[in-house]
Amino acid sequence: MADFRGFLCWTPETAAATINTEAVSPSRAVFLATHAPLRIRRAGLDGRAIVSDGPLIDEKTVLKDFLSLQSDTGALLLPVVGDSGTGKSHLVRWVRENLPASDKYKIIYLEKAKTSLRAVIDALLIDADSGALAQLRADIHRFTDGVDATTLSRRLVNALSEALAATTARDVPQHARPLAGPRGLTVVLQDPHVSAFMLGQGKFIPRLAEQLLRDRADGEPDRPMAFTMEDLPTDLLDLHRAAQVTIKLINAISGNTQLQQAAVDLLNQHLEAAVKRVASLGAGRLQDAMLQVRREYARKGKEIILLVEDFALIQGVQRDLLDAVIEAANRFGSTTLAPIRTLMAVTTGYFSDLPETALTRVRATAGYVYNLNVPFTRDDRGESEITSFVGRYLNAARVGREALENAGERQVPNPCETCALISRCHEQFGATSEGFGLYPFNPSALVRTIHATAPRNDPYAFVPRTVLGSVIRPVLVEHAGALKEGTFPDARFRTQFPTADIDEPLSTGVQEVVEAEDPLDADRRKIVLEFWGGAPDHAGALPSAVLEAFALEAHTFSGASTIPRQPVKVQATVPVKQTTKTNPFTTGKLLPSLQAKINAVEDWLRREHVLQQAVASELRTVIATAVAQRYRWVNPLMREQSQATIRSAWPSNARVVSIEGATENVQGAGAAPIRFKRTARNSRYLQSVLLLKNGQPAERAEHVRRLSTESDRYTASLTTALQKNLQITDDDLVLGLRAALIGAALAGLAWPGMDEAELLAAAFADGRSWAREDAASRDEAWSRTLESHLQHRPPLVERLRDALGVAQGDGKPRLIDAARALPLLRRATAQWDWQVTGSDVPEWVKKAVKSFANWTDLVKAQNASLRRQLDDIRQHHPRGTTGAQVLAAVRDALLAAEDASIPVPRATRTGITDLLSRAQDVDWKILNQLEDDLLRAEEPDASDAARITAAVRDRGVAPQVVRALLQASDAWLTTALEHATSRTNSHGDEAARGVQDLLTEWRSLSAPEEDR
Repeated sequence: MADFRGFLCWTPETAAATINTEAVSPSRAVFLATHAPLRIRRAGLDGRAIVSDGPLIDEKTVLKDFLSLQSDTGALLLPVVGDSGTGKSHLVRWVRENLPASDKYKIIYLEKAKTSLRAVIDALLIDADSGALAQLRADIHRFTDGVDATTLSRRLVNALSEALAATTARDVPQHARPLAGPRGLTVVLQDPHVSAFMLGQGKFIPRLAEQLLRDRADGEPDRPMAFTMEDLPTDLLDLHRAAQVTIKLINAISGNTQLQQAAVDLLNQHLEAAVKRVASLGAGRLQDAMLQVRREYARKGKEIILLVEDFALIQGVQRDLLDAVIEAANRFGSTTLAPIRTLMAVTTGYFSDLPETALTRVRATAGYVYNLNVPFTRDDRGESEITSFVGRYLNAARVGREALENAGERQVPNPCETCALISRCHEQFGATSEGFGLYPFNPSALVRTIHATAPRNDPYAFVPRTVLGSVIRPVLVEHAGALKEGTFPDARFRTQFPTADIDEPLSTGVQEVVEAEDPLDADRRKIVLEFWGGAPDHAGALPSAVLEAFALEAHTFSGASTIPRQPVKVQATVPVKQTTKTNPFTTGKLLPSLQAKINAVEDWLRREHVLQQAVASELRTVIATAVAQRYRWVNPLMREQSQATIRSAWPSNARVVSIEGATENVQGAGAAPIRFKRTARNSRYLQSVLLLKNGQPAERAEHVRRLSTESDRYTASLTTALQKNLQITDDDLVLGLRAALIGAALAGLAWPGMDEAELLAAAFADGRSWAREDAASRDEAWSRTLESHLQHRPPLVERLRDALGVAQGDGKPRLIDAARALPLLRRATAQWDWQVTGSDVPEWVKKAVKSFANWTDLVKAQNASLRRQLDDIRQHHPRGTTGAQVLAAVRDALLAAEDASIPVPRATRTGITDLLSRAQDVDWKILNQLEDDLLRAEEPDASDAARITAAVRDRGVAPQVVRALLQASDAWLTTALEHATSRTNSHGDEAARGVQDLLTEWRSLSAPEEDR
């Protein structure tokens, strides 16, 4: 059995090829098949104003008027007036297609799509074969064939410049006198720099040049009819490159809106003259040609019917053409010119600018115009007219262009008649009086989508071009895939068709029921209920066929009545005001200001209005503040921060609380932790928040609980925001701890492999009392880096303590949260280097790590220095000898020298004696530890930890004292040996020989063990 699920009774390709938004685009068969009666009003004139209180008429009446009205001059002018897209061209074409065949008339038809100079002249002079007219056609052909748009653009600028230069102060209003004459607006066009701007892509003159040379293609947007303020060079960024006189004039125009409008008016006044000049149509040449055409047809006894689909687009010949068609046919009692009946479509704005001579002719003949700016009323008649119009196009989309053209003048085929779903479809989706089904629309959906695309200042306007281009084609072509797949109507549909202010939106209560009971399809069902259901007061009010077609499950909703079987009718109501009615959930009388806020939230949901900035700001403040007030600073443990710090990290703006459909131009709003979608549940909740903020009870008790629960829920987000703002995220703290540990390593108090408790203590020490015992053995760069770090270490450690410590009241942290600190410490000690770019380093760390980028080089240089110091020691104290042996050898040498009367300078003796005393108090085993550390660091595959450990350990003064003793002793004993040797050689002094033996023993101490 056939059903509606995924059903398409048209193909998107056929619909796209058949439905045209321009009256001139479709073939005669398609045009007649889709034609629906227009809303036309005979409107009188009050000066130049159109009086819209005349009777409504139809196209047949227009045709009858046009052919029957008589003018005492033989020249009838009937304007068809309306805004863009109202069907003016459609009416003109309908008249053409329905003109009775007659040898009496000569029909000249100027199509909207054929408005190039060549096409206009050819159409006007068709069948006219006199020499002068043939010459005019040839001249226009030669002109259009021999010039391109770029060249024509430059010629137009030059012609305009010449025309403007010839103006005088009398030709312009008093306030526009600076624009007249050879130093007026013409200098702007003459300036190469400014004229380049006016000849730029998309500007009016290049587009006009294209229009004069080329007919409009199908689907091409409306062409410009005149200069606008946007075409003025008032916003040139490099105006300084122009001449001074140009700069002065443009600056004057830029700061004066009245002068800008005068400049535009002046350009437009001389535009036609410029076009005539470049096309060799000056001196009334076209007017003369048209009068000659009228004389020729007068001799043939014919009457001219001139049909103009858009008079404003006939650039360059409008004035001449008007003068020619209003010229009296009857002169001196005889007909010298052929009578002419002109039906021309003009926009409302252009009509008000017609020459007075033309308006006089209109008033003197018919005395009225045909006004198509007639809105559809919201009653049964208006609905019937809308559905009739759309139904014809829906039927044409099903039949297709080719089939319509093959049918010719026969009755238009109606596929609905052979469709197995016709009964349910027409019953539940609706059909026109002609029997054309409205599927996939129904009357309600049609009216609402049309209202949604109508001008905001005229919501009841029915603009055929807009209806076809913005409603029918998009749904049949763009949304066909979604309909077939069961996802129609989707979010794109909602974006294209917002709820019009004159239509009642779906109530919050119904939306809330749908969201709660159909969460999977809530968004689509709400759209269908509003558009196809006419915004009913219960969620189950949808015909079964609509549910089936849009793949929505039948569901018994809370409070729903029986699902209707008939198509939803559009109720005749007065226009709905933009202000939402008082919320039924609020009790008591609210202050107007509060009620306005409640209504704003209702409109935010039901009409998808942008939430007013003041209301959104108040909501964000309440919700963000509620989270901050419930924050307990215990998870994780953190020092309580000031209100200023909290506001900085957790501002009451869209960075923290994002509301869908509110203005959110704050950077970071897309990542806000608290987000409110446009749902009925959230609408109710936000209204309660406003009520609570203003001292009123919430709509529901659950909203109070929700505010409390969500305030607790988002404390983790507040933690993240605070940590990010204070730069104490885990990553920040890892860098801070690493900086503190490297600083401690510089001080000799931390190195890889130490116990975690010791490392933690070192990281949190402020370093105020730190001093290396081995400072004298440190490289200068090492010492400078340590000094710089210690100067800035206290603030670094203070931030670590605040972030990871526990305090009492407002005091300083006394305990460290080891549960959080230890994992961060392990991450910090995973690498003992500082390969971090400046942008990644928290501000509170930067000063303390000023030279840490050279950490690896410092370690390498320090180990090299320690190796040199150790090598100096090992020259006189090789591994295997003891400190006691060295000390004894030196003491014995001193005593022997004294016994041998070898002189020892007092200073030398005192120095060595002092060094002996100090060396006796140090731990000589440290030398072996240093050597072991260096050997591990110097292995080919040594780890960074080994190199760092060797470099950073503070080994006290032992290496320095021992090295000093050995170097001093060696220097003195070398001198003493030389003295003893000289004495034994000359005198055979036995005492001196004994000294020499002691010195030889000293030397043997420094020899390698295998050589001893």
